[in-house]
Amino acid sequence: MGQKTHPKGFRLITTQKHLSNWFGNKLNYPNLVEEDFLIRNKIEKEFNDFLSISKIEINRIAQEKESSEYVNIKIHALYPRIKTTAKKVSLYFKENSDLKKSLGLDETDENLKALTSLILKRIIRKIVRELQIQTNKNYYISINFIRNPFEDAALTARFIADQLENRTPFKRVIKQAIKKIKNTHIKGVKIQVSGRLNGIEIARTEWKRDGRVPLHTLKANIDYNYHTAQTMYGVIGIKVWLFSGD
Repeated sequence: MGQKTHPKGFRLITTQKHLSNWFGNKLNYPNLVEEDFLIRNKIEKEFNDFLSISKIEINRIAQEKESSEYVNIKIHALYPRIKTTAKKVSLYFKENSDLKKSLGLDETDENLKALTSLILKRIIRKIVRELQIQTNKNYYISINFIRNPFEDAALTARFIADQLENRTPFKRVIKQAIKKIKNTHIKGVKIQVSGRLNGIEIARTEWKRDGRVPLHTLKANIDYNYHTAQTMYGVIGIKVWLFSGD
């Protein structure tokens, strides 16, 4: 008991692939790992207000010549909703009032998508410029939008964390998440929360499963993620397993 294996690490090369796809010799390998860590932290920090990021894939080409190295970064994130981005877009243009005057666009629902895409492009240019100055390498950043957050374990865990931070009872949150997941192509789901649930003094672990989640089968396509909710009673850990088929 207690000897548990990470679902993604257990299935590397079979159904899962590495988020960093490159090869480095023993001399520059530590520098490349440190650079990947820097890239992920910078992207998550800059896009924190506008995107819910699921994962970041990094692919390096021709790293033997550092001066001509090309780094391709692919961000998988939830498609920005108008309700959540409206306030953030207005705050952004208050800080950059000259930009809004030059565009001549009002903050209507029709223009919000255009304004949001403009902000995302400006953030991408800023990140690329800063990384090029720091590393002297060429960068290309693309965003792959996920339409349904309940088809992705990271976005599902973040949804549960947001609900728990808003003081919603954990049983209601788990039932609500499973109900929405059942409306997708996902064949099985398991959700586990642990900590001071509903503010009770003694911490405990609760979990609920619906459908098949074959964790011992290598060919099973399991999407797993872990997230934490910072509640007023303490930290609550959230684990989500999604089984999408063999």
